[in-house]
Amino acid sequence: MAKNNESTLGRIYRQVYEGLCGKHPRPRFWHFQYLDAFYLYRSLKRLLPNTIGDTVLDVGCGEMPYRMWFSRPVRHIGIDTQPGEGVDYVIDGVSQWPLESESVDIVLCTQVLEHVEDLPLVLEEISRVLRSEGTLIASFPFLYNEHGAPNDYRRFSAHGAKLLWPGWRVVSLERQGGVGSTLAVLWLNWLEVAMNRSFVTRILKAPLLPFWIIGSLLANLLGLLLDRLDGTESFYSNVLIVLEKTTEQSERAE
Repeated sequence: MAKNNESTLGRIYRQVYEGLCGKHPRPRFWHFQYLDAFYLYRSLKRLLPNTIGDTVLDVGCGEMPYRMWFSRPVRHIGIDTQPGEGVDYVIDGVSQWPLESESVDIVLCTQVLEHVEDLPLVLEEISRVLRSEGTLIASFPFLYNEHGAPNDYRRFSAHGAKLLWPGWRVVSLERQGGVGSTLAVLWLNWLEVAMNRSFVTRILKAPLLPFWIIGSLLANLLGLLLDRLDGTESFYSNVLIVLEKTTEQSERAE
């Protein structure tokens, strides 16, 4: 739920909604965006405590919501194009990052690459700053509505994800979600966007809030149930890939 150019009534509604339904990265089951990152959060909670290394670079970090899921103290460096609570370095998207080559053990890049205008630069910088045999954890949407406009440029399938870092060792690759959660997310996001298109419908959101919460809960429940029946692995909403930078890639960078 965007906070930019928020009216007073909009802010009050958001605060009430977040009080009832939670917010990223702890949405409750009846939040309309609960299934947006349900599988991603579950995987990150499993992966991050077991990563090897003490220096983490969080690309597009925002407020660093995932720092709490590391099971040990780490040096968590945040970079983003906008200043924020968790941002150590503000980057311009067209210049080399202010970090030394092979200076970090882990790169975390979640739900960012679809918004990057100069994708080759970001891929190159990730490769440059990550040490040999370091770990990259990246995620991005596949079947998902346009968001963050106008800075929404691309989608990646599971097959396309592997092509982004040729020569790297793929540790794991997850197709996250199925037809149920994908449809539920698109339906609830569409309703939210549609209700925000006019002043009248925005006003109606307040008295309709109990029905919105109940409807979101039912859609999320049905989405998860349908996912259990979907064995196609073709209607996923998100991709999570874990890679290891090989020694060969480090030598090429030199």
